[in-house]
Amino acid sequence: MKVRIYKNALGLILGGQTLLFGLFLLFHKDFMETKGAYENFTNVMDDRHAAMILIMIGATYILCVIFNWNRLRRWAIVAMSFIWLIFCAAFFFRELGGYTNSGWILTIGLNAAIIYEAVKEDFE
Repeated sequence: MKVRIYKNALGLILGGQTLLFGLFLLFHKDFMETKGAYENFTNVMDDRHAAMILIMIGATYILCVIFNWNRLRRWAIVAMSFIWLIFCAAFFFRELGGYTNSGWILTIGLNAAIIYEAVKEDFE
């Protein structure tokens, strides 16, 4: 098990990041609150449902790495990539709406790491 955790450290970091950001959104209401043209999209991304989705995906991916549940892990990494792409769009729309932030740049990098993990990982 120790070898599996060491071998899959990137996956654990990515799952942990997803889980922690979900917890952050759960406890920090209105983090993505904006006014303007993209208000409907960005305000939805910090509600309780988005936070719970992040928490579930992150926890699922961590469990998949630890217990070697590769079939579920394939789906979890796709879900994790998708939800981070949606957050990238939300951060970018906030930027366009006049709320300067670097979240969209960080989520592009995070999603690149997720895609790298998906490509390099052996799901056998």
